[in-house]
Amino acid sequence: MNYIHKGRVGINGDVVPGPVSDNPDELIFQPGDDGRQIADYRKGDFEWWYFDINDQASGCFLKIVLHIGTDPLRTRIFPQLAISLNTPDRSESFFHPFSFKDLKADTVRCNITVNDEIKIRSESGESNDYIIETDIPGFKCNFRFTGEIRGWKPFGNKFQYQSGKKTGDFSWVIPVPRAGVEGDFVFENKKYTLTGAIGYHDHNYVKVDRKNPLYMDDLAIKWYWGKCYAERFTMIFADIYSRTNRTLSLMVAENNKIIHSSNNLIDCSIRSSGYDDNLKAEYPALIKIRSLDVHFPFQAELESTRILDRRDLLEGVNPALKFLIKSLVAKPVYHGILAKARLEINKTLIAGSGNFESMVFRGK
Repeated sequence: MNYIHKGRVGINGDVVPGPVSDNPDELIFQPGDDGRQIADYRKGDFEWWYFDINDQASGCFLKIVLHIGTDPLRTRIFPQLAISLNTPDRSESFFHPFSFKDLKADTVRCNITVNDEIKIRSESGESNDYIIETDIPGFKCNFRFTGEIRGWKPFGNKFQYQSGKKTGDFSWVIPVPRAGVEGDFVFENKKYTLTGAIGYHDHNYVKVDRKNPLYMDDLAIKWYWGKCYAERFTMIFADIYSRTNRTLSLMVAENNKIIHSSNNLIDCSIRSSGYDDNLKAEYPALIKIRSLDVHFPFQAELESTRILDRRDLLEGVNPALKFLIKSLVAKPVYHGILAKARLEINKTLIAGSGNFESMVFRGK
């Protein structure tokens, strides 16, 4: 590695402080990290490949997510392509379900096809360039991501949650922290061409133990994740609340070089909240990230400018049961938010733009 990563993640997200130097290979992104990680999906499993594109020139922001997940009551597991599309004149989110028999995904690298409708693949070799092509009802796209920063793995290959005999594995890798994106998309017969856009790609999975499964909403209470681009700087953060620990990750890159990588060397706080009348729930309106590393003075603020997409995580559950869960247990909701950013690094203030998400499983 050409940078020092600080803080190794262990069982239940517990972080051992200090530089990680004894096994740097675990933190170096390999093409296989972005291949299919779960061979036999079971109820409780999740795996998703997330891409987003921010085009300041056209005012467009897109999310394209190949998602395999379990429904809230753990009755079935299903694959789908999730699209969130925001243009200056409209915002839409929709899903395109497909059958497992039509899904083909390599294990050695990202190379996914669903019939002739969806093609997502990384270029072979050392590059971290990606191609996305879709042709589904109402939406077509053809994008090339040209990676500008090497992949980042703040948790290593994975870490494990454990409660008694129950266990579950969690992984978050970022093959493309920042990319230049060019291409076009057609939505409801209107064509948009993007040049000079900024792209991002990450890959996550949750795999529950086959005999003693520990499910996602049993191991995680909530998480916040976000990123921003400000001139030559790129920042990515995550703040995961589990049952027993809180794991906070930060990456900062200058141009194409990672200059800071750590776990649990930041403070992340919600400075103000908004209220979503549609979901009857609060969401973060202003998030502040402050470095606790004395060798890396840094802070950032992400301030909401628009809700990109929202979801009731109990969608599809029987209304009476949903009422009881929300009244007595939790109000699980998701918000994806577009933001303006303010960075302070080396006593210099820099403005930028970004996005963040709030995933709440157990909050009320």
